[in-house]
Amino acid sequence: MPLENLFAEAPAKGRRANRARALYQYAGVLTNPFPSAAQTSDHPHSPIDADNEVDSAVKSFINDSRTHVIVVTATQGIGKTNLLNAYERALKDKLADTGRGFFVIRYVAEPEPSFDPLLRSILEHLNQDGESHLRRTIEAYDELKNHDQQSALRAIRTPEVRRMVSALIESQSLPEEEREWRYDLAQHWLMGLPVRKAHREELDVFFRLETVESKTRALRDVIYFSASVGTLQGVFLLLDEIEKATIYSRSILYQYLFALRALIDALPQYLFLMLAMTRDARDRYGEMIPALRARFAHEIALQPLKGVDQALELYRFYIHTAKEEAQNSERARNWDEGDFELLSPGTAADVFQELSKRATVEGVRQRDFLNALHERANTKIEQLFE
Repeated sequence: MPLENLFAEAPAKGRRANRARALYQYAGVLTNPFPSAAQTSDHPHSPIDADNEVDSAVKSFINDSRTHVIVVTATQGIGKTNLLNAYERALKDKLADTGRGFFVIRYVAEPEPSFDPLLRSILEHLNQDGESHLRRTIEAYDELKNHDQQSALRAIRTPEVRRMVSALIESQSLPEEEREWRYDLAQHWLMGLPVRKAHREELDVFFRLETVESKTRALRDVIYFSASVGTLQGVFLLLDEIEKATIYSRSILYQYLFALRALIDALPQYLFLMLAMTRDARDRYGEMIPALRARFAHEIALQPLKGVDQALELYRFYIHTAKEEAQNSERARNWDEGDFELLSPGTAADVFQELSKRATVEGVRQRDFLNALHERANTKIEQLFE
């Protein structure tokens, strides 16, 4: 069958099933290489200058455990979420499964007038593969020498947390079911649930962790105790869309920002915090709480596409990535790879120039450019299948 007839002659019933193969035999891709504006995740990250700066901070944190705070700023559609997604994947691939005690937590700030969900998320993410982090830590504590055990306990500042940990240590001599019960009670208490009779009797705790401050202190103690025992080396916390917090009243927003500052100050070690927000939000938050200006001093400002060369570099990256993924695909193993252009560099350059004429920022947003390429490529694909 001549290649130019491959699309037209496919039986109507089987066109959808044959589309991936036809695209591969025509252009070496399985789907449209470019993401639409509606696709905000699960697409590749084109290397940018900011990567080098983040890489350097990550390596420093891994080596010395000192807390880092990076604020990624840009207007909507320039790549903040894409950058955080890329580092979430990279960090999990390189660190999360090494057994070295690094935890990677990705959190999107949904419109909620409370910092509590974030603190709960951190505690939940310390549990891995269905195994309680508290249990793993207490069992590791039992393996330490006496002077190391005493040093680990001294890392806990809050009396209630120290009593809770002591109760878990004592539970090691209890039957399995009773030990598990205590770990569950401890987890529930740390999450801020009401204190019941069982908590008082089994864990020797009497006060509920009701405030953000008390929960933050408890989280700090868990992290520092875990680090002293050796079950934790660092927490990577990636917070996206922080500007959403501006929908709240000034008093609620202030409480949220104060809690964020308290979290940073409570953990001078073991926290790598990368926040993504608009530049306006960063400036506004610094005005509301001047102390945040210093905490947000390490800013990485992302830029839109400033010229045709940058646009074509991004275009080629997505084409190359789509072809590479297709070549590595199991279903394309026995197919012949085509080398026709689904979208030419000249067309991509024209798209950029058209967007430049009506851009509202100094340059073209990556999201707008990729969405326009997606639409052009879709038009070409539909023409091939007519």
